[in-house]
Amino acid sequence: MKRYPRSSYSDEAIDDFAVDCRHLLQNGVTTNRRFYLRGMSITNTHASSAGTLYIYDSTTEGASPTATLQRLTVYVGPIDTAVFDFGAPGIEFRTGIIAGLAAAGATISAYGVTVWGYEEGGS
Repeated sequence: MKRYPRSSYSDEAIDDFAVDCRHLLQNGVTTNRRFYLRGMSITNTHASSAGTLYIYDSTTEGASPTATLQRLTVYVGPIDTAVFDFGAPGIEFRTGIIAGLAAAGATISAYGVTVWGYEEGGS
């Protein structure tokens, strides 16, 4: 299997998952490949509210994604940048990555989340 390094970011502010989840992996996973998330960085600029972020395997932005597509839950404190390192092979995504906050409060602005890893498969 070939590996294709890839990184991406949120180009919109992250909202409450019940209101509107946003893309983290721009253009989704390439056809006939899998994306393995090896790390992510999240910046919360809110002065007093922490944030819990739900991460889903989906390309569909919108409210309340299917619960079975949730792959990860991460936490970032107020005025903090959290960096996560996921051991090999990483967390597998088949279609794309979207995210939403568990509840309103934290401020995760556009470009406040970066993801990296690799795609595997194809030719």
